[in-house]
Amino acid sequence: MSKHRAIGQPRGRRSLPPVGPGSDAGKGTGAIDYPSTEHFDTVVTDRVIEEPWVVSKVRPGERLLDVGSATSRYLRELPTSCRVCAIDLRPTRAQPGVTVLRGDLFCAPFRPGSFDVITCVSTIEHVGLDVYDQGPDEFGDEVAMRHLRHLLRPGGRLLLTAPFGRPVVSAWLRVYNQARFGRLIGGYRVLSLGYYRLEGDQYVPCRRDETSDAGFDFPNMRSGGLVLAELTPVHGLAFLLARLSLRIRRTWRRLTRRGPFWVDPGSGENAAAWLRRQRDTLAKKSGR
Repeated sequence: MSKHRAIGQPRGRRSLPPVGPGSDAGKGTGAIDYPSTEHFDTVVTDRVIEEPWVVSKVRPGERLLDVGSATSRYLRELPTSCRVCAIDLRPTRAQPGVTVLRGDLFCAPFRPGSFDVITCVSTIEHVGLDVYDQGPDEFGDEVAMRHLRHLLRPGGRLLLTAPFGRPVVSAWLRVYNQARFGRLIGGYRVLSLGYYRLEGDQYVPCRRDETSDAGFDFPNMRSGGLVLAELTPVHGLAFLLARLSLRIRRTWRRLTRRGPFWVDPGSGENAAAWLRRQRDTLAKKSGR
């Protein structure tokens, strides 16, 4: 028996091929290069906080969309009565009772209000950056947040986690500070908010101001600071102002941009070269 009741294939002008519950995504097509989760078992990363937090927030029977699901190990821990759909640009392993879609979230035409809860764990910070061949769009993260809002039912919830601390926009990810995170969640009301800071090899709860100097530990691929946010869409003036702000800033950037923003500010490398160097550094450190 499947662990979850799967959500059916989305309908609309352009659909993505689903991997049905328990099916073999690679059958007949050769081996699939799935993203590895081995790193999470060998190094203490954000996931030690994010995964149990998400599982604790999901309620039985909810219709759930997991965004960026290729490394979402927590799906198997969700309540068995949940109806789960998972989507990622990268291949995601089929799991019993989970409908898996591979492709761009914006090309999966789910009906408005299709989901009770959306989980977005260590994903939003990558959206729109060149490393996954999805952009580039400097405001891709904010655009995605507007789209996720559209997919939630009234009163639905978004469970969002992201790096938080000293602001960075690299070729691979963003680290948010209060100002940037505030713009990101415009159009949502905060239901709960928590912050963590990496101390040694342990994440400890802290106040927001205690993350102000937290960076990103690139050799170990983990955040020095972390924010966990439970959000729900709002309507009316707050949402209209957030949408107007995004449109103005995107228009202004198109008129004034000089050079690609997705070049790493520290090294001047493009996304592919930067990520290759980071992976080589991690491989040398682990002895592989």
